[in-house]
Amino acid sequence: MNTPTFPNVWTLFRTLLLGLFAAGSFSLASCDDDAAPATPAQNIVQVAQGNPAFSTLVAAVTKTDLATTLSGTGPFTVFAPTNDAFAKLSAPFNNAANITAITDASQIATLRGILLYHVLGANVKAADIANGSSSATTARPASTVGGATINDNTLYLTKNAAGVSINGGTRVVTADVAASNGTIHAIDNVLMPPSQTIAAIVVSRASAATPEFTLLLQALQRPAAAPILAAAGTQGANVTVFAPTDAAFRALLGTAPLSSVSDADLTAILSRHVISTGRVFSSDLAAGTVTTLGGPVTVAAAGTSFTVRGGTGTAANIAAANVLATNGVVHVIDQVLRP
Repeated sequence: MNTPTFPNVWTLFRTLLLGLFAAGSFSLASCDDDAAPATPAQNIVQVAQGNPAFSTLVAAVTKTDLATTLSGTGPFTVFAPTNDAFAKLSAPFNNAANITAITDASQIATLRGILLYHVLGANVKAADIANGSSSATTARPASTVGGATINDNTLYLTKNAAGVSINGGTRVVTADVAASNGTIHAIDNVLMPPSQTIAAIVVSRASAATPEFTLLLQALQRPAAAPILAAAGTQGANVTVFAPTDAAFRALLGTAPLSSVSDADLTAILSRHVISTGRVFSSDLAAGTVTTLGGPVTVAAAGTSFTVRGGTGTAANIAAANVLATNGVVHVIDQVLRP
């Protein structure tokens, strides 16, 4: 009879040890892969100082005595304009040398307010921003006029397939630059806090050296348009206005005066230019329809922008988008939207 043979006990023991070692090595490697990344050693100011693209921002932070604040515990989120973004501004805010040379206290205060409009008091990464439209309150203290609080410290965000936009026309070009006390997102424009209501914007542009909204202002001042003018002038409103230029009104009227338009027709026309349900930035627009006080307006893609069209008439191009107001946003258009 054949006697069965068994492996040597030392062979079995060695095999078992090798198996346990292999399993242990795999487990350790898995734990290392899942470990949270180490906290960066540098704070937001130090990270910006180490990046040549932020030299103008660093000069501005230094000039306004915000370096100590932004080096603190935080957490902070900074939407950081690049040097190219600052270069779009007028002097003295357009480069590091000019900013460093500022001595006027009011200019320094203005610059400080602008910078604080780029800072959130929380660590917000790109993944934390909600899809679609959202808003965030900045570190800039809200202004008050006559005891009323002015909405000049809110950012409006749009997140979609194209990325993250702020106040409609500013793009996040590099997201999630980590720092020990928060996150930096590089942006391609300097964000300017609003200072006027929609009504005040219309008035100021109607009286500019090259007037733009004289006929729109006349239309809004008609008694029949009082409710629309009130919405455009109320600080607590949150509206979107498609604002036709003088040339747009002339295309509608021909040689006839605005007074030839009846109150009923004028109200119907103006109502087609107002979205009363909130701020709709160009980054929020999509082909389809949006509802105005006077009914739906058709939105269509036109290259990198959009056209808007009322019930009849020629589609209007958006000549200037995302003019931010304290109570809404204005899009300048080159045709009057007809019912």
